[in-house]
Amino acid sequence: MIPDSSKNRLLARTIIASQFAPPFMFSGVAVALPAMGEKLNAGGTSLSLVETLFLAGSLSFLLPAGRLADAGDKRTLYKIGILGFALMSLLIGSLSSITAILGLRFVQGIFSAIFAATGGALLVDYVPPERRGRAFGASLGSIYAGLTLGPIVAGWLVEYFSWRGVFFFGAALLLASFGLAAEMMPSKRDVPLRVLHKPSMSLLMSAALLLVIGAAEVQHGAKGYAMLVGGLALGVAFVSVQKRLQQPLVNVNAVMSNRLLRNALLVQMMVYFQALSSTFLLTFYLQISRGMRADEAGQMLAIGSVIMALFAPFSGRMADSVRPTLLATLGVASVWITGLMALWLNNSSSLWWIGAMLVFQGIGFALFSSPNMTVIMNSVPPTKTSMASALAAKARSLGAMGGMLIVSILISIKIGADKVENHPEAMIDIVTTAFGVLVVTTGLALVVSLRGERTRRNHDRSSEIDHLTPSDVSGTVTQSV
Repeated sequence: MIPDSSKNRLLARTIIASQFAPPFMFSGVAVALPAMGEKLNAGGTSLSLVETLFLAGSLSFLLPAGRLADAGDKRTLYKIGILGFALMSLLIGSLSSITAILGLRFVQGIFSAIFAATGGALLVDYVPPERRGRAFGASLGSIYAGLTLGPIVAGWLVEYFSWRGVFFFGAALLLASFGLAAEMMPSKRDVPLRVLHKPSMSLLMSAALLLVIGAAEVQHGAKGYAMLVGGLALGVAFVSVQKRLQQPLVNVNAVMSNRLLRNALLVQMMVYFQALSSTFLLTFYLQISRGMRADEAGQMLAIGSVIMALFAPFSGRMADSVRPTLLATLGVASVWITGLMALWLNNSSSLWWIGAMLVFQGIGFALFSSPNMTVIMNSVPPTKTSMASALAAKARSLGAMGGMLIVSILISIKIGADKVENHPEAMIDIVTTAFGVLVVTTGLALVVSLRGERTRRNHDRSSEIDHLTPSDVSGTVTQSV
């Protein structure tokens, strides 16, 4: 049992508060993309790469970050992630070369992976098991507050200053978060790089880059498709290599044999297909196809995040007393409804319809995120919480990148390197087609979630997650998640 001391509570609140800045940047950049494209003369594929390369960087370093955190000092890595994220934001806001910006976005994604892999694990260190659902709910509330204010503030900055203001403002928030963390969490500066398997990292990074660049190059035919196939092949090779290593970045067999962890990660990945991609799609739909100003679009997009911020703490508290899988299933269903509603979007859709869509999405992610995170973190022993946090973040990044790859392929085919503002009708077609695919992925997530919830109910195992101990997972995840 972790002592619920006043110091630990203060440290937990510090971690929760620092969760605000990165999502603020994440959602704000999406609103700034149309203006960035116009000012830097960047076409549709380049703008999609601004987001997908960030995700590729995050995806390629999440598991290494989790391994480093488990083997060394999580607090040091946490602060490195925030500071690196801030410095990259300052550099990106200072550049006028889209090529240089794309390179820095990949590096920025790596720093975001370090931040994501350690935040949840640090909460586990400072919060006792019976209060973790509430803590994760509060953390998600902070994240969703950042997501809420990101589009609003970014829209105002773009409209009255410049797209660069989004990066500068975000950097200031990140530096403030770093200062708070540095003051409250002294660290040993122990980062044991020797524990990383370099060939595995190379395979993962190469796979992510090939998939992202291949999706943007589909317009050129065989070249783009060959890169996509190559990326998938390297991903398969990465999994194969992990099965043969004594100390892999992820023990694939252990994860697959832990039913609770496996299903929670799978559902999380499929649900998050619709996370970033829906924000990206609706940003361009509102600004390009509907002619909204950046600040107006930001206010509209904030609806979903407001709902998330309001409901996430409530959902977290409920996860401590109600079956988390039940809440997560209801959340998946709500996200699925959002995708269905998006299929009817056109250039004259009612703003009430769009607002209702965003409400369903906000409720869905609020109900899903905290309970599902509770399942993931409580399904492993305390010594593996950093890796579980990294796996959860990796599932989110896999899903987010998968959704953005779908969007990138459609943009590459229908718009290519041309400016998006020249194709308002094509953008509507991209939006509805992409959401059609997302309805399928979220529907599959709903099926998996329903089956898991039915199994738990039939076997009367509603207390399994909350009371799981290290001995319960011996031989599955204890060896090496």
